Amino acid sequence: YAKALGAEVVAFSHSPNKRDECLKLGASKFVDTSNKKDIDAIRHSLTYLFITSSSKHNNYEEFITWMDFEGQVVLLAIPEGKLSFSPFDLILSEVAITGSMIGGVNIVKEALEFAAKHNIRPIIERYPLDDVNAALKHVDEGKARYRVVLTH
Repeated sequence: YAKALGAEVVAFSHSPNKRDECLKLGASKFVDTSNKKDIDAIRHSLTYLFITSSSKHNNYEEFITWMDFEGQVVLLAIPEGKLSFSPFDLILSEVAITGSMIGGVNIVKEALEFAAKHNIRPIIERYPLDDVNAALKHVDEGKARYRVVLTH
């Protein structure tokens, strides 16, 4: 979606086995967050960072170091508990942390029209409603690629 808008997309994951898939989906760069060399190379380079994970393991203090001066960290998922970072880091870098919920009807309609125009489709895994527990386990174990849909 972001690539179709003209953005340079950098994908982040702690799973290096996602690299090829991320590049295939349109990312121009992949950062393995478990690789210090990858992390060091990305520091102070991002204008925007969209956080789509609500994991309790997200390190917001680390995320701030990835941002360029006046960058924005945008939360698209609600994190568990409280965020932990030094206000000093925000002040020095003038990084802003903000959040966004789903838009109103017109914004959603516009997004769906854009997706249709650019042939952007979700990647889903289907589970029968009777297998809801297996689907939840699949998600909890971090194995879902990328959304799980229950079908009736």
